[in-house]
Amino acid sequence: MRSLLITAALVAGLVAAPTAATATPRGLPPVLTPAAENLFPEGVAWDPTRQSLLVGSITKPALISAVGRDGVARTVVTDPDLLGFVGMKVDSARNRIVAVNGSPFLPGPSFLGIYNLRTGARERLVDLSGEGHATNDVALDPAGNAYVTDTGAGAVYKVDLSGHVTTLVSDPRLLPSPGANGIVWHPGGYLVVANYTTGRLYRLTRGHLTELNAPPLVGADGMVLRHDGTLVVVTNRLSELPGSVVAVHELSLFGNRVVPLRTTPWPDAAPTTAADTPYGVYVVDGHIDRFIAGTPATDFVLRRL
Repeated sequence: MRSLLITAALVAGLVAAPTAATATPRGLPPVLTPAAENLFPEGVAWDPTRQSLLVGSITKPALISAVGRDGVARTVVTDPDLLGFVGMKVDSARNRIVAVNGSPFLPGPSFLGIYNLRTGARERLVDLSGEGHATNDVALDPAGNAYVTDTGAGAVYKVDLSGHVTTLVSDPRLLPSPGANGIVWHPGGYLVVANYTTGRLYRLTRGHLTELNAPPLVGADGMVLRHDGTLVVVTNRLSELPGSVVAVHELSLFGNRVVPLRTTPWPDAAPTTAADTPYGVYVVDGHIDRFIAGTPATDFVLRRL
């Protein structure tokens, strides 16, 4: 009798099981709007250990929050010494969060904060301050080196695991301010850097900067390299630059040549960057436009591309 029941249950399970075409993957909803009082997140990163998106506040105290399937923002990092976070990455192999402290608008004190991924405790604070510096985004290579863009100085800094800082490149092509902004590490062994004001994309190899053959994406803010190799670039009109649009662009890279694949006009007013997840690319809109206008915000948006 027991074997008959087991057989019947297996048959029922096979009949009821969804096919690959109809199955709904367990993951994140297509849109998340977490409640958050004046958090104004500018950066976003995927945390595989929590199966959540991490976002950082640009207001003091500097906070990093995790947002999972339930759409609730839970604080992971609190750093009262810093005024906000912008770009960030999760380095799960080394159990750390790497987050840039700086203003997306004005030069000022700039730091790279390293935090324990599990506990949120600060492990290191690397000073990147300098005259005209306005650090913004960060990329990580497989060895754990961090590469930080400086929109004010038109530079990219390398920070190794010991916290040693070198200027990888300082180039007028990454100006005027706001200049060097989004940055990604390519598995081919180089970096891709976007100039926010001119919309130009550059390949950065061992300190050598080469412009990519691509149409300018004026207002190019954050970028992410999707797991399939597609470069995703978020553009906005926060600086109201002529020719800028609120959109998400998908591009293919072939050496120094870029092939535009698709441009998606974005429904949110002020998207800034994106993160690749197992459930698709998510774009953050932290209502930075309201922050600029001096008006409050009670939530933010994470929307799947």
